[in-house]
Amino acid sequence: MPVRILVVGAGCTGAAASLRLRQQLGSAASIQVWEKARGAGGRYTTSRDTYPDGMRADMGAQYASVDPQDAESVAVMQAIVESAAAELVNSESLSDNAERPCDFLHYRGVGGQNSIVKAMLSSAKAEVVYERRVSKLDLRGKAWRATAYDGASEDFDAVVMCVPGIGPGGDNLNKIHGNWERCLTNDHWKSVETPHDCRYSVALWLASGHQEALAAFFGNSSEKKVKSNNVELLFWQSRKDSEPFDGPQVIVAHTAQGARGNKQQMEPRIISESCNAIGIPNNARTITSKKIITWFQSQVVSTKSSKDCVVACCQPPLVLAGDYCVASTFTGCVKSAFAAVSEIVPLLDGQATQDSGKIADRCQKGDKPQATSGNDAKNGYTSQAVFGNGRETQRGNRRDACSDCNRRDKCFKDDSDGKMYCASCWKHYYGKDPRSMGA
Repeated sequence: MPVRILVVGAGCTGAAASLRLRQQLGSAASIQVWEKARGAGGRYTTSRDTYPDGMRADMGAQYASVDPQDAESVAVMQAIVESAAAELVNSESLSDNAERPCDFLHYRGVGGQNSIVKAMLSSAKAEVVYERRVSKLDLRGKAWRATAYDGASEDFDAVVMCVPGIGPGGDNLNKIHGNWERCLTNDHWKSVETPHDCRYSVALWLASGHQEALAAFFGNSSEKKVKSNNVELLFWQSRKDSEPFDGPQVIVAHTAQGARGNKQQMEPRIISESCNAIGIPNNARTITSKKIITWFQSQVVSTKSSKDCVVACCQPPLVLAGDYCVASTFTGCVKSAFAAVSEIVPLLDGQATQDSGKIADRCQKGDKPQATSGNDAKNGYTSQAVFGNGRETQRGNRRDACSDCNRRDKCFKDDSDGKMYCASCWKHYYGKDPRSMGA
């Protein structure tokens, strides 16, 4: 029976992990990828609009940055280029960007940046299931049971989690619950709580007739830095994609690091500043369509992990991988993905470490977590229960709005993400009633 492996996330790291698994295990492996979105890409996301003509907009990373000194990521990108999914761009035509390493090679996706990710998934011959978001991951005997929000549940021999680390985003490690969380030590949790910057990205689909203003603003480049209150960088997507000059156009605006505020308030400000900078009217006749994305976890500011991946469990294997372990570049994603696979493959062959039994015991235990008594008058808590290694819940006397269902009820604080959850949602995630966990 083929070994069954689940890769969580169809972004750059997940696609690279799937590719490497196929290279290492061959056709004998069954590789599934569960992705919460409607398509592949992650932060290499590409949006399309019905007008004009389904023209695309890269709303995440505009280019894939490759370290020429890293042989593995160079080889992966070369294969993508040979498949006609990406091409090298002239670095001299790009703006000076602190987050874009100047000594790296930069590639654009021929069919949008997500075509780079799609090319890796295609080569991996992985079964990709879109709109399937993992809600729980639990160790059951010798397998990992993954449960999705849509109710689907399957068992796997190994899991590679390739979603963003702990943070404020809507899709990251602290949104996936289950007894896998007990596998991680406090040091593990610290290594995945990596600081990211926050940005907004706004795409504008423009009617034809504004080519001269765009050409005057961008000159010979397809991007330009902007000095304004909110917008830092403007991209001429249509020039980047070699779209006809006399037709409809697409531009993408990115804010600077650390953007704050409500996106409904930010969107008109970003659009206004973009139009003013380029010199085009800000009205419905000019802007035929628009889209805003909030990147709560955009670019890794600094990494805390001492390794390129995090081995959470050895038998059955569970490894965490992502740019938060290395860097927010194509090379960073590939290095973390390949490191994860190099850990998993020998474990699938039964080469367990001495710690594997201890980790498995820690995951399987926990029907009755350790309880400690205490009183935190500042926060109104009267008791708390320690939940595994690094997970903690505190019982409160006050009524809060649940972070998941938004219902106002007696809630319990999850110290892993600092949020409050009602008893019902807590039981859904962890399989036990938090009201029975206090001292």
